[in-house]
Amino acid sequence: MALKLTKLELPIMEARWPGMALELTFAAKVALLALGTAFLGLPVIVGVLNVPVIRAREVADWQTAAGAKKVFEVASVKPNDRGGRTLVQALPGRLVMTNFSLRRLMLFAYGVQDYQLLGDPNWVASGYYDIEAKADGATSVQEMEGPMLQALLESRFLLVLHRETRQLPIFELIVAKGGPKLTPSKEGSCVPYRTDTPPPVASPDGPRTNYCGFRMGAEGSSRTLDGIGVSMASLATNLSRTYNSNLGRNVMDGTGLSGIFDVHLKWTLDDLTVASPTASDGLAGSQVGLSLSTALQEQLGLKLESLKGPVEVLVIDHIERPSEN
Repeated sequence: MALKLTKLELPIMEARWPGMALELTFAAKVALLALGTAFLGLPVIVGVLNVPVIRAREVADWQTAAGAKKVFEVASVKPNDRGGRTLVQALPGRLVMTNFSLRRLMLFAYGVQDYQLLGDPNWVASGYYDIEAKADGATSVQEMEGPMLQALLESRFLLVLHRETRQLPIFELIVAKGGPKLTPSKEGSCVPYRTDTPPPVASPDGPRTNYCGFRMGAEGSSRTLDGIGVSMASLATNLSRTYNSNLGRNVMDGTGLSGIFDVHLKWTLDDLTVASPTASDGLAGSQVGLSLSTALQEQLGLKLESLKGPVEVLVIDHIERPSEN
């Protein structure tokens, strides 16, 4: 029986509007989980360069556990048994996260990709949670979604982890032979979304602000990535994201191109196959339609070059299921 595939869009962190919820769809979560499982199953020979430790104190008061870190005034962490969409919403003085696995919460809070989190037990990816947290109205998006969320996870889940820098396969985004095919953004065409300030207040009657950034679309195995007012460094970051490109590696910007551009990229996934470091064009797998490698060259005049480089990973030393709120 043929399955009808409906079109969906995956908003990316850089493309937000006041009061808008960032959604990770079921397809994105499946891609994220499959890639993480495949990548973590590979034997890797690594060298540990730095090992700063991040520890959570085993005390009941989570605000005390956070020590000198800025913390939420009030926070609720509850299991989600309803399912539904995966959403995150940063509002003035408030952070709401719905239907997130603990693994995804850690990736979000510490700003790493699925292949950069190691040592977690199986239940971390299988249980889902809702978070509602209140902060001072002057708190920035960056604070709420970063260190404050980290402090909450470390205290509620008794999380202990440390960082390591390892030499792993990566991709470098470079200009292809023939030069770039990029369209410079028009001045004033979009407004940068700032995470170092409190979330903007949405106006119910006014027009929606056109923020700079990326927006992803998916239909079956086809993917589109549209960017307005974006840099090459931000393009490389978005290609690194597991639920965007399926590369399973960090992508570093080596284009040497400054300025901001408008980009449109369309390609086809290769059945969730992690890229092979020995592929001649930097990518592997049987493609149906235009591969990401080919799309980058033909549509943007860019290419991915496979090499090894330093990659920061998070290693979990201890974690527990949360106590009742």
